[in-house]
Formats: sequence, structure tokens, C-alpha cells
Amino acid sequence: MTAEKKKSIYPPTSPAVEQAVKLLLCLGKNKGSDYGLTSICKEIGIHKSKGYSILNALARYDFITKDIKTKTYSLGPALLPLARRASEKFDLTAIAKDHLQTLAHETRSSVLLGIISNDQFYIAGKYDGNDRLSVTVRQYQSLHITHGSHGKAIFAFLDEKEQQRIMDTGQLFFHGDPDSFDKDKLAQEVKFCRKNGYAVDNGEITPGITAVSAPLFDHNNEVTAGIVLVGTFTADKFETLGKKIAETGRIISRQAGAQF
Repeated sequence: MTAEKKKSIYPPTSPAVEQAVKLLLCLGKNKGSDYGLTSICKEIGIHKSKGYSILNALARYDFITKDIKTKTYSLGPALLPLARRASEKFDLTAIAKDHLQTLAHETRSSVLLGIISNDQFYIAGKYDGNDRLSVTVRQYQSLHITHGSHGKAIFAFLDEKEQQRIMDTGQLFFHGDPDSFDKDKLAQEVKFCRKNGYAVDNGEITPGITAVSAPLFDHNNEVTAGIVLVGTFTADKFETLGKKIAETGRIISRQAGAQF
């Protein structure tokens, strides 16, 4: 007889580590002013004393920084080399680089490459083709997965179960503020994107700024990323730019192992 294997007395995860991760993600998603202790703790649901301890530990290793005057916190410089190393692990960034730089120059617009993770669209690459206009989105910044044109392009190629999960969250930024969300309009946009390979944003997110997006697929033919063409081009350019970005997306996806 073999001895019964004893169960570990240790939990499968560490609450403190999970709380630290949630804290970093909280700071990473913040698009406005830096957070203070009270706001951070309220956002992730922990006691202020616990939050203070975690912040001090992260600050010791420069993962976060504290503004002494305003008593607010932001992400620290120690994350930069880690982000660079992480981005290097995604072959997609290397595959896409030359294609997206060419696309930026040909369209005289800015092109973004975003990787999907935890309902966020992490900017892994930014390419500018117009010296007079550059979008304010920064590399390593994150946007919500449903945000504008890339949200429509990604959502269109998710399976029904995943689409429903996203809809159930109520965090729907396809048409700007969630209050502006139009379910029937999205259905038409999804149908269009599945047929043509691209989705558009005609100034709904930021007035005067237009965008065209296409999904990127991995070797399992699952949407794993997206590319966004951003500029001030008018709606009459959508079809031409849409075909161009859709074709670029197909080329990158095939090189990443997708089968079409």
C-alpha cells in the first residue's frame, strides 16, 4: 500500500501578494491624478493599514513612488525594465514592428499595437508616421478591452460565451461613456467587422480623433491582440484605411501562426 499523500497546509495563493498585484493594477489603470492611500484602499477593498504596508514595501524596491507634497502614489521606475523584458517575450511585437512602422508612414498616422490581458488592452508598441501629430497614448499604458474601435474589432471575434461575459460586466466603452452604449449599433458594427476585418471610431471616444482597428490572431486562431490606426482622417477614408489595416493584421497574424 502507498501512503496517502498529505494535503499541503499552505494556501495555493498568498493574499498579501494578490493585494500587491491588485494595487499595482489599480495604479496602472488610473488615467487621471495619482491615487492617495484612501482611494487606493477603497478601490481594491483593503484596510488602510494594510495598504500602507504594501505601498511601503513596493516603494522600497521602486515599484511605486510617492509624491511627498500631495501624498499620492504612482507606478515606479523599477517596472520599466520588467515591462521591456515582458514585451520581448511576445514574439508578436517583433513580428509586427516593421509592418506597423510601414503602416504608420504610409498613412501618416499613429499606429498602436495592443496585447489583450485581463480585460485590458496593453499598448506594447507605438509607431508615429506624422511628425505634426502624435497620439497621447503611451507605450505600456492600458485601455479597456471594449474601448472604441479596438474594442469592436476584438469583441467581433470572441466566442459567444466570452462576448456575454464582457457584456455582463457593464463596462462597455465601445461608443465612449457606458451611458452612450447602443446594443443594436454594436451588433451592426460586429457584423461589419466580421465581414470586412476592421472596425472604426468616428470621434466617439475623443471628438476630432478618428480610429480604425483590426484584430490579431495567434497560432490557435484566437484573437490575442489588436492594432489601431489613429489620426484626424475623415470618414470617407475609413474604407481605404480599413482595408489596409485589415490586410496588415492578416499578414501579422499569419506570421504569428494563425491559419486563414
